[in-house]
Amino acid sequence: MTGTDSGRGLPGGVRRVPAVVVHPDDESFGLGALLALLSDVGVPTAVLCFTHDEASTLHGRPGDLHTVRAGELACAARELGVERVELAGHWDGGLSDVPRRRLASETARLIGEQRPSHLLVFDPEGVTGHRTTNWPPARRGSPPAGPGSRSWAGPCPRRWRTG
Repeated sequence: MTGTDSGRGLPGGVRRVPAVVVHPDDESFGLGALLALLSDVGVPTAVLCFTHDEASTLHGRPGDLHTVRAGELACAARELGVERVELAGHWDGGLSDVPRRRLASETARLIGEQRPSHLLVFDPEGVTGHRTTNWPPARRGSPPAGPGSRSWAGPCPRRWRTG
């Protein structure tokens, strides 16, 4: 059943869910199980990723990190059943210098195009020590999904919806 209670733990009314993350791999280790479940029950998903994770390393592997990480994100999205992936191209390690309005605008554009029922983001504390307090959805999102949850999933606020 698309976008309804599938008997697999999803509430009714979940009809489209974009995720907004900072780095390639955040969609997998932090949100992958939920994105895959949503896809498995027919709920369209998307991922907006703000950086290419250039501040990371390849740990001795050859190649350009910018290109490698973009390819890894595309591959992970295919495995998870994510329908759309977008890399915003902000410099990793410099995201806190990007004006909040710009990040909010990029997120709002995705929401306007997707018209989601829910939005999936990490909480303001981020993951692995990476805070996301400059990121408006993390500052004004819904409460955590459950005790000990490191991601937030909740109804997309009406003021963010376009239709």
